[in-house]
Amino acid sequence: MQLPSRWPVGVKLQPSESFGSWFARLAWAHGLSPSELYRVALPGGRIAGADLDRHACDDLIANLTIHTGVPRNDLEKATWRSWRGAVFGRDDGGGNLAWLPPGGRIYSNHSFGQQVCPSCLAADKEPYFRAEWRLGFVAACPHHHRLLVDRCPGCSSSIGAQAAPNNASLAKCGYCGFDLRNIAPIKVDEHDLAPQRRLLRITRGDWQHMGEAGPVHPVLFFRIFALLYRLVASGRHALPLRRHLMGPGSDIRAEAIPRLQEIERYPPRTRLILVGLAWQLAQDWPHRFAEACSAAGFHRWMMFKQPADVPFIYAAAVMQYLNGSTHHVQPDEIRVAAGKLEAEGEQPTYKALRGVLGVKFHAARHLAAPAKPHKPYGTHRYWKLDGVSPSTRAAVKAAAHHAGENVGAWVDQALREALAKTKKADG
Repeated sequence: MQLPSRWPVGVKLQPSESFGSWFARLAWAHGLSPSELYRVALPGGRIAGADLDRHACDDLIANLTIHTGVPRNDLEKATWRSWRGAVFGRDDGGGNLAWLPPGGRIYSNHSFGQQVCPSCLAADKEPYFRAEWRLGFVAACPHHHRLLVDRCPGCSSSIGAQAAPNNASLAKCGYCGFDLRNIAPIKVDEHDLAPQRRLLRITRGDWQHMGEAGPVHPVLFFRIFALLYRLVASGRHALPLRRHLMGPGSDIRAEAIPRLQEIERYPPRTRLILVGLAWQLAQDWPHRFAEACSAAGFHRWMMFKQPADVPFIYAAAVMQYLNGSTHHVQPDEIRVAAGKLEAEGEQPTYKALRGVLGVKFHAARHLAAPAKPHKPYGTHRYWKLDGVSPSTRAAVKAAAHHAGENVGAWVDQALREALAKTKKADG
């Protein structure tokens, strides 16, 4: 398959467009699929599921410049290279980069690193993907104040330009053809967008002021911010930390956020919340961070194995402010403390035992007396569906999986929507 030196159809690189988006539109304009055009643009090469936003090599970019007339510098800026020295320091092409999860189908699995704004796609004369939609801390469209979408609601597949057949549109799912422009918007408040707006400015080279640490270089800041994000997203102490930061008056319960080991796979709605919580920890550094971690029961031995493993600013805050006891309470100690409390006529509840021992003991909490009599509500993974018919239970599990949520979060959202409709109908 041969094309002339200057290819017949010119495709303009749109403002803020990603390289993979432009490459797919270029292929379709010539009646080819992206994989077919890749073999033409780079003889002997195979796209093989490669994420072109990250893995567009120098030879491919140089050849495309010759064949299309689009300046090489513009094509390089459309790739992840534009964030080198800001979001990340260097990229050897192996492993995942913080804040830049892979997109599309990776081997046999879907990776949900490509997001879209259905309203932006609907407004485009020819739909295209924006480069910033690839950033993990970007979860909402600042122009339309709505959540982004990272999977097709029709088939639950990931979104990606390379999966679409010839003469396709980036506004449609490449697997089932669902029109992404028809997805109903979920609105986002400006208050929730504020951290994202500031983070985007940092990607363009702004240094971030971190309290006592002073101005911090973007690469260093995003490393620290990734640690804070993981702190509120996963691990055994993430839940008490979220409870402290969100407070009792929050619209969303801290427990509604699922626990995922691969935190890059959180859907946009969850990431918007977690980014906001991590942003709270980064303010007035290190005092707000230290206060929240202390309230959640963090000690410095929980935060990292060696100070050299994390940035100095982060390690120094932990070493200075989180000096709590590292004593691991033993069951015999709990029993002795319980006997002392009972001898004084007091119930050995968890709170009372903590007061005597001076430390938390979550792993042995079953040794404490219950604070008040209660019946166990549920003991299995799907206790939220106790009392629900088997057919409804199966449908709820499937719907939650389809939406990329855990069962609890999905049920909570569904109930909120149903109550809102009822309230509206009642006038």
